[in-house]
Amino acid sequence: MKLGYNSCQEKNRLHQDMRWITREGGSFCIMAGAALESLPAFVLATSKSALASGQIGTVPMFIGAVVQNLAPAALRWVGSVRLWSMALATLQGLVLLALAFGSTFGQLPLWSIFALVSLYWAAAWSVGPAWNTWMDSIVPARLRATYFSRRTAVCNLLQWGTLMVASWILSRGQSQGVTIPIFAGLFAIAGCARLFGVYCYARQSEPLPLPPNYRVLGFRQSLEKIRGNAKARPLFYLLGAQFALKLGEPFVLAFLVQVKHLSYGGAILCMAAGTISKVLVLPRLGRRAGQLGSASLYRMAAWGLAAISLLWLLPVQHLGFCMLVQSGTGACLAALELATMLVNLEAVPAADRASVLSRFAIFNNLAGLLGAALGGLLLTLSPGNYAALFGLASLARVSALKLLRPAQVPQARQLPVQKRRQPEEFGQRLLKPYRAKRRSLRLEVKARSLR
Repeated sequence: MKLGYNSCQEKNRLHQDMRWITREGGSFCIMAGAALESLPAFVLATSKSALASGQIGTVPMFIGAVVQNLAPAALRWVGSVRLWSMALATLQGLVLLALAFGSTFGQLPLWSIFALVSLYWAAAWSVGPAWNTWMDSIVPARLRATYFSRRTAVCNLLQWGTLMVASWILSRGQSQGVTIPIFAGLFAIAGCARLFGVYCYARQSEPLPLPPNYRVLGFRQSLEKIRGNAKARPLFYLLGAQFALKLGEPFVLAFLVQVKHLSYGGAILCMAAGTISKVLVLPRLGRRAGQLGSASLYRMAAWGLAAISLLWLLPVQHLGFCMLVQSGTGACLAALELATMLVNLEAVPAADRASVLSRFAIFNNLAGLLGAALGGLLLTLSPGNYAALFGLASLARVSALKLLRPAQVPQARQLPVQKRRQPEEFGQRLLKPYRAKRRSLRLEVKARSLR
């Protein structure tokens, strides 16, 4: 595989590939802004249940993480990262179109919404490792940092713009009593955007269908890859952080609608404030990530999220205040995501990263599921008691930092090492008896003279 791109034809192909990669990323973020950020509000409008609205972001993700563990072996069977990515992205687009169709021509049962979203997340988790492997073969290492940082900035701006437009349309639709049809239209736009991403996949080259050192590891082998590795210690903290984050974060949108009395459009506008905050903060954090390290980034995120959880309890109903608080949430989540990326790159070997991260995703999403379940149970036992929920979430986010202690690597017992004598020490040992005898003779002569 050539990574130098010396010929003019190869350079043109690289530039063309990068343009299609950027277009695919933009279409993905339009999909995310139109559908993924709107799902909690859609479930809340359909079921009128804060519990269901909070669980739509955790239960389907966990089910998808479990299903995607078949992906490493299936990718080896398909033998093409491009074909695999195109198939799963097509499945994502069809799921979103099914949500749009069902919302337009009837009322979808709650279980069917959860089933469709779970299918979406199974495809989303499965396409990630294959896409990362594919990009490694297309974009040379010397260009990756610069190119993907610019691509991320462009994509986040597109997602923010999509959120702004979606919030405005939802505000107008809610005032006219056509909220559900507006959601259906957003899902249709998201599905078409994802299918356009499939077309972008098809226009990209595939220098290496599958790496020659690609391996499929089981759970035990994946655990052995990170066990005893001091750099992998933050992965244990990540489980606690995910539990503490999902304890309160999935219920923020319902809190904004039910307690702060914001419209669905206003609530999504607050989510957009968190997204643009990530865009502004990530480049600055990226420049200092090498100095701070993953542990410092995790601590900053934990203390910031703990404080923000308490800020929601202030009796302020203004939309600007809610956007300001959510902007702080976005900045803290940017630090958390950047630290996680650093840990994944440092702690997991590149050849085994797809299998190890696929197995770890189950436990990570299980921790988030348990956190959201505890938060939902608290709201079920005490409806509307968001003060207790956010207070408990703040305490959990600080307590999880105890898992961030550096790994204690056992040191082998060292045996005492005898100092090697230098050559001149042997001469000193030989002269020692002679010097002692000479000293005794000198003392004896001195004693006789005193008599």
